Amino acid sequence: MLHTPGQRRSSSLPTVLVVLACASVAAYFAFFRGKGDRSDPTPAAAAAELRRGEPPPPPPPKAAEPAPAPVEAPRPLPAPPPPPPTPAPEPAPVRVSPAHEVDGLMADGKWREARLTVSSLFGGEIPDGERAELARRGLEISQKLLQEKADPADVELYEIKQGDTLEGIAKKFKGLSGVKGAVMLVNNYKENAILREGRKVRVPKGTWSALVDKSLYTLWICYEGAPFKAYRITIGAENKPTPAVKYAVGNKNPKPAWWPPADMKVTGKIPVPYGDPQNPLGEWWIALDHDLHHGIGIHGTNDPGSIGSKASNGCVRMLNEEVSEIAALAFKGMAITVVE
Repeated sequence: MLHTPGQRRSSSLPTVLVVLACASVAAYFAFFRGKGDRSDPTPAAAAAELRRGEPPPPPPPKAAEPAPAPVEAPRPLPAPPPPPPTPAPEPAPVRVSPAHEVDGLMADGKWREARLTVSSLFGGEIPDGERAELARRGLEISQKLLQEKADPADVELYEIKQGDTLEGIAKKFKGLSGVKGAVMLVNNYKENAILREGRKVRVPKGTWSALVDKSLYTLWICYEGAPFKAYRITIGAENKPTPAVKYAVGNKNPKPAWWPPADMKVTGKIPVPYGDPQNPLGEWWIALDHDLHHGIGIHGTNDPGSIGSKASNGCVRMLNEEVSEIAALAFKGMAITVVE
């Protein structure tokens, strides 16, 4: 086919445009690639430059790492509130032993006041240790007021006359209740003492009583409630305890016969006569009267080895020579207190 010149020019124009476009693209990539090669040489080019003695370009500076955020120190926990103050416990009151009070009175020469303090406490419910301490003070006080000092408030002096006897002197003074034991004790006389004419004897004016402490196995003769003399005793066995009550002295019998309890078997005559080995009563029987407790008394013994133990049928046993002193002093109605 034959083309006209105008047709040939119009048909070759798109081809020229394509060629120009390709050339532009090639020139663009060639320009920017060459620029990139100059800015970032390859390892071979870098090695070639080193061989030519040129120092390599410095590496690009690294971006500074951000400084670590400061770590905030942990805040201390608030201190717990202090606990409320504990009130200090009140100290227990110090109990002063009654014996110390008595000691103070004795040291000041207040013997009567000291005896009053002893007598107000001695027969009460107090520990055995305190009773024993008070008893020791009471014995000293009684000796001072009745024997050494012979306080006129407590003692009257009597001059012995020809023919006087202890029984006769006891009948002359109402305060002796007709018994000679008080004069014997205060003047240290025995039963058969010889009374010498013109000698003066001390006659006590006060009241006598007795107290038995079962756990201490002791009987105290007391003057004005304070101990005057102490005796060791036997008390009732475990199955027959001595009742702890207040008694009054009843009848007194020397060389007594013994009526055994119904649950005790004895051989021979009933009542068992004085002197029989089966008779435990010894030299004296002093009945202790009480509305509820019967058959209780103070008596001697045929078994002195039992003193200081629980071995009787409920009575108070004493050595024969000592129960004789109690019999000489005890009068009908005299108070005898037994405590545990």
